[in-house]
Amino acid sequence: MYQLRQIFYLLMISAAWLARPALATPPLTQIQDVLYRADGVPFTGAVTITWRSFVASDTTSIPANVLTVQVTDGVLRLQLVPTTNASAGAYYAVRFTVDGRTQFSETWAVPPSAAPVGLKDIRIATAPGGGTTGGGSTGTVLLGDVVGLAEALNDRPQKGPSFAINRIALINNLGRLVGVGGVATDCVRVDGSTGACGSGGGSAIGFIDMETPAGVMNGVNSVFTLGQAPSPAGSLHLYRNGILQKAGTDYSLSGNGVTFLAVSIPQAGDTLTASYRTGGL
Repeated sequence: MYQLRQIFYLLMISAAWLARPALATPPLTQIQDVLYRADGVPFTGAVTITWRSFVASDTTSIPANVLTVQVTDGVLRLQLVPTTNASAGAYYAVRFTVDGRTQFSETWAVPPSAAPVGLKDIRIATAPGGGTTGGGSTGTVLLGDVVGLAEALNDRPQKGPSFAINRIALINNLGRLVGVGGVATDCVRVDGSTGACGSGGGSAIGFIDMETPAGVMNGVNSVFTLGQAPSPAGSLHLYRNGILQKAGTDYSLSGNGVTFLAVSIPQAGDTLTASYRTGGL
């Protein structure tokens, strides 16, 4: 009786097992090729393959996913489910990358084949359903995939909170571009501050013309005083009897004090006149 019960159980298990649908992998096509760069050096990098969900020829469901295959010394070898006999719109979007940066992209349509196929057998210019894919328009292009793009964006000035059109641009302390404030008649200084022209950053520029320096002209006195200190010092034009005197040769200037050298000391009856600027550069 015990043996009959065991046989019964075994028959039940066998029937249940046979009633289950067969579990089998979908058909695969071997893709095999050797890749070279244009200079003849074997390609070394990664191949990232992306696909949308589709149904294989044997009704196996292939969910959307991404597969990355390493290529060393140009050798590419992998297996993929055929797409040419799969559900409509099935294809593979492929990116070839080196050091994490995309070098080029292409699209594959993989046929069923018992023998290995090369890339020339599976490359297509247009994805099923239309649209050119040779330029990598399929899928998402990451910032790091474009060589030099992140660096270029980082180097580009950014707009600051007070950025405005039709304004002089100023780089603020955060390195951002902002608009300079003020009215249309204001002048802008190198630090970005604004104000009425000739004001701020020091006293207003003044012009002194034909001033007579204070001092005794007797052939002995060599020191004379101007009403203000010339600014800049080089703006001083000092005349003795109508002849322009040369700084360093005829006189020296310190603040608003003029000291004549011995050979140029004004004599009794001479005339001295001075013209210069003050309060600006």
